[in-house]
Amino acid sequence: MDSAIDPQFLSWVEQVCSASISRASLIQTLWSGYGACFRAILEQHDANTTEGPLPVVVKCASPTDVAQHPRGWSSLTGHQRKLKSFAIENNFYNHIQPFTNEFCKTPRGIAVETKEDKTLLVMEDLGAAGYSETTLSLSVTQAKVVLHWLAEFHAAFIDTKPSLNLKKPNGENVEVWQEGTYWYLNTRRDEYNAMPSSELKTRAQEISTLLANSKYQTLLHGDAKVANFCFTPHYTQCAAVDFQYVGFGAGVKDVAYFLGSALSDNDQRLFRDRCLNVYFTALERALKRQCANSKTSITEQDIPFIVNEWRSLYSFACADFHRFLAGWSPNHKKINIELQYQTSLALNRLG
Repeated sequence: MDSAIDPQFLSWVEQVCSASISRASLIQTLWSGYGACFRAILEQHDANTTEGPLPVVVKCASPTDVAQHPRGWSSLTGHQRKLKSFAIENNFYNHIQPFTNEFCKTPRGIAVETKEDKTLLVMEDLGAAGYSETTLSLSVTQAKVVLHWLAEFHAAFIDTKPSLNLKKPNGENVEVWQEGTYWYLNTRRDEYNAMPSSELKTRAQEISTLLANSKYQTLLHGDAKVANFCFTPHYTQCAAVDFQYVGFGAGVKDVAYFLGSALSDNDQRLFRDRCLNVYFTALERALKRQCANSKTSITEQDIPFIVNEWRSLYSFACADFHRFLAGWSPNHKKINIELQYQTSLALNRLG
């Protein structure tokens, strides 16, 4: 066993899963010291089961001590936001993940449990399922597989907000963020207040409202950086993890954040339009398939309007993320030439 993993975490998994852990290894500690993410092999206690050892990934959030944010943003507001994010991720795996499909692969949820402020999530090990590669950057060609994943995920859930069909078995709505993404303005007032005076700060609420009021909305991943995707060895398929900030919004918000995380500044500037075309072509195809299978309230007549609206919001999605960075970490490398250019476009379009 990995000595870096709290033995209490291991005991909790064994209790919830009615299994023994034969091997465990730390993947990483959670952001700001809120717990740990680790791999484990479960040995089932049931003598009648035909299943062999089960490889899983466990996320255990246990904020028992005062957490220290690596950039100094430790506050009660941030603490409560983080706790809510773990609860929402558990909701995702318990009630929403089963409605994903082979085109937007996510790990199967195996067990979830909450004890006061502590949350436990046990899920399928994507590495054992063939999604063994992770990276912090991609080529333009490699990025296409994630753009296809995002298009499929957004198409699968595009009518969730107006019809409120994310339901628990008892009929209650499944709790997700009112607005997907971890940087949306209503939850990031401290960072907003830290921004220096600028036109972006003056127009921040206007940009946020414009995005929030988009006619066509879907379920967003909410933290679609390249590090939250796992790939097959030749980068021909991908799966996504880390659904702490899943919530509603225009799909292009995920796209803008992903491209900014995966591609170099130069590649973003040279190939942005090509990447957007890849995403929107895949979105059209996925939406047509959803319509043909009667899995959405969207009609084929809606599709060009969805594409046109979301494409027009790309620069505003970039500016919205820029607003967050400008307060949170004003010297961050992601505030590059492309992000500044898109922000200028958005501000100019506001008039």
